[in-house]
Amino acid sequence: MKQNLSEQKNATIYQYQLVKKVVVRSELILSHLIIAAIFLGIQMLVYGMNGLFAWLFGFAAIQLLHLVIIIITFISVTEAAERKWIWRVNPPWIGFKPANDISITVFRRVHRHLFWLGLCIIAVLYPWIQPSLMISLISWHIWVIIPRLLLSVAFRKQRKDGILRLQTREAFFYHR
Repeated sequence: MKQNLSEQKNATIYQYQLVKKVVVRSELILSHLIIAAIFLGIQMLVYGMNGLFAWLFGFAAIQLLHLVIIIITFISVTEAAERKWIWRVNPPWIGFKPANDISITVFRRVHRHLFWLGLCIIAVLYPWIQPSLMISLISWHIWVIIPRLLLSVAFRKQRKDGILRLQTREAFFYHR
C-alpha cells in the first residue's frame, strides 16, 4: 500500500511530475447541486412559474454566453485555441472545460475572462430583462464558474509553468 502511494505521489506523465492532486469530495458536489435546487425553490417561491422559466432559461443562456466568451478568449489566448474544449454535465465541472491537459496560466486567464466578461455582459442587459431572469443569470454564472475559481485558488502557490488535468472528480497539477 505504501509503495503504491509513493508511486502515485511521484507519478510522471511524459516529462511532467505530479505535484498536487485535488480530490473533489462527494459532499462538496452534493452541496453544490443542492444550492442549485435551493435557488430553484427561491425563484419559484418569489416569482412562481416565471421563476421556473427564468431558472431554466438562465442556465441555457449562461451556457451560450460562456461558449461565446470562450471563443472570444481563444482569439486573444492562442494557446487555448489549440486545445480542445468540451461541454460536460458532470458535477462539479458543469459547462465547458478543457478536454485534455492545459497550462495553468491559460486555464486561469480563460476563466478570469469568463468570470468578468460574463458579469459585464449580464450587467449590460440589466435595463432590458426581468428581475427574475437577471437574478437567474447572475446566479447561474457564479454557480457554474465557482468550482473552477476555487481550483485556481487551490493551485495559486504552484509554479506558473505547470499543467492542469481535470478528471471527473479530481484535478491534477504537474510540473516539468
